[in-house]
Amino acid sequence: MIKKKIKSYYKNLRSKVFEHIHGKIIIKKNFFSIVKVSQINDPKIRSFENKKYNYYIVKKARIFTDNNENVAVIKDNFLLPELSFQQVNGRLKSVKYNSVLKKGTTSFIKKFSGTVLNLSQGGSGNNYFHFIFDIVPKIYISHKKIKRKVSFYYVSRPQKWQIKIFRFLGISEKKLIDSTRYKHIFADEIICIDHPWYKKGYIQDEVKKVPSWIIHINRKIFLDKSRKFNSPRKIFLDRSTSKYNHCKIFNQSFLNNWLKKNSFGIYTPEKLSQEKQIYLFKNASIILGAHGAALTNIIFCKPGTKVIEIIPADHPNKKCERISKILKLRYFRIKTKPDNSDKNFPFKIHLNKRHLKIINNNINL
Repeated sequence: MIKKKIKSYYKNLRSKVFEHIHGKIIIKKNFFSIVKVSQINDPKIRSFENKKYNYYIVKKARIFTDNNENVAVIKDNFLLPELSFQQVNGRLKSVKYNSVLKKGTTSFIKKFSGTVLNLSQGGSGNNYFHFIFDIVPKIYISHKKIKRKVSFYYVSRPQKWQIKIFRFLGISEKKLIDSTRYKHIFADEIICIDHPWYKKGYIQDEVKKVPSWIIHINRKIFLDKSRKFNSPRKIFLDRSTSKYNHCKIFNQSFLNNWLKKNSFGIYTPEKLSQEKQIYLFKNASIILGAHGAALTNIIFCKPGTKVIEIIPADHPNKKCERISKILKLRYFRIKTKPDNSDKNFPFKIHLNKRHLKIINNNINL
């Protein structure tokens, strides 16, 4: 109890100190006088609802992020609604929920000269699916449609695989600003782009609204980067060693015997290079796996490829179904009994003989 009180006191004191340094943040409802708002007019690049995307250019502004659920874009201590991002427990909320309004911008400012493209979106930027479906489309819009020279890219904690993808996109590592190192930046100019598909509500529900152009531009960017290697046509995606604990198969050994008997190659995609991951999916005739980011790579599959997703019956995510529909893949959803008994392992998966029989039937269709 005493430790909690001390911690709370320290946080409040820190907020007050930085409020004194940077000033108090308030919402700027009518921001058009200080932000240039433009639209992407390409009819092939539209939202699921067929709406045009906006992009925003703001001079002499700053960005603050908690690298979790909040990104605040601020001009003259005004929080800019359409440019900022805030979630509460996985649900997109209005700008009045942004943490800077209560806690302030609790970090010193790092200044950057030139134009910064804001690609920060809390903690999801390091997830493979979100990087491919959220970040890459924004970079594509910036490079191909806005065509404004970008000096730096503000990103969440770039990993080695992300740095490699940035290189594919013509972006050197020295142009990346790590938001975990610099939570609070100021730039001569900041560009923000509408999220490509997440506009409201619970993110797991909204993923079914991914527009087709995102998939097609990723195929255009990456398919010719594939590197051929000796891989089987039937692939099982093993997520037993994933750092993300959701949708783990808890009787994997039971499944492994069946996989070997049915000539499946067992792969952990993140252990392969990006080029080999692309080829693995491009070459496959059957992809089998539990719900997870690795299934993002079905965007590289050929039409007619069978995609068999193992997922708890209470899990709402339908990204694979959506991708499969767009690319004319043959999608099958294997639903398992819900199990959220352990908060550290949400959406546990337990397979039985009935599930294997269903999988086998789908393979032979």
